[in-house]
Amino acid sequence: VLTTLAGVADAQNAPSASVPLRIYVARHGESESNVAGTLTGWTDSRLTARGRQQAKELAAVLEGVRLNAIYSSTLSRSRDTATVVDGRARRVQALDGLRERNWGRYTGGAPGAPEFLRRRALDDDSLDGGESRAAFYQRVRASVTDIRRQNPVGNVLIVGHGATNQQVLRVLLDLTAEQAE
Repeated sequence: VLTTLAGVADAQNAPSASVPLRIYVARHGESESNVAGTLTGWTDSRLTARGRQQAKELAAVLEGVRLNAIYSSTLSRSRDTATVVDGRARRVQALDGLRERNWGRYTGGAPGAPEFLRRRALDDDSLDGGESRAAFYQRVRASVTDIRRQNPVGNVLIVGHGATNQQVLRVLLDLTAEQAE
C-alpha cells in the first residue's frame, strides 16, 4: 500500500524552493507474523519471499521518483522494505519513532480478539505493558515533525507499519484518532 501526500509538485518530482514537500507513505512487505495472523508490535518479524517481492514492486512504482530521503522504523520488516526501494541501505534512516505500536500482552495474539479491539482504542490504556494510543500518537507525531523539519521540500518516503502509518496520516492530515482508524 502506497499513499502520496503532496501540495503541488512538478512533473519531474524535482525539489526546488517552489515545490513543497511530497511524502510517500508505504507499509512494509508481508512478514512472517502477517502470515501467522498474529500481532507483531515491537517483535522483529522477517519479510517472507512474498514480502521481498512486494518491496521490489514498491521500488518499481517509485522508480521515476527522485527520493531525497527514505525513513523506516528500526524493525527489520520496515527497514528491509526501505532498503530494497533504495537499492542500498546507506540512505535509509531508521527511526524508533516509526516503530509499530507496542501491543503489550496482546503481542503474538489475534488482531481480532474482542478485548484487544476494545482496549486498543482507549487513549490511556497501555495494554498491560505496552503503549497507550495517546503515547503511540505522540511518538509518531514527534518523528513526522522531525522529518518535515529536516525536509521542507522534496520527496520523502516513509516505510512504516499498519498502525504507524495510520498515525502518520493522522498527523499529516490533522485527523482525529477515529478518522485515522
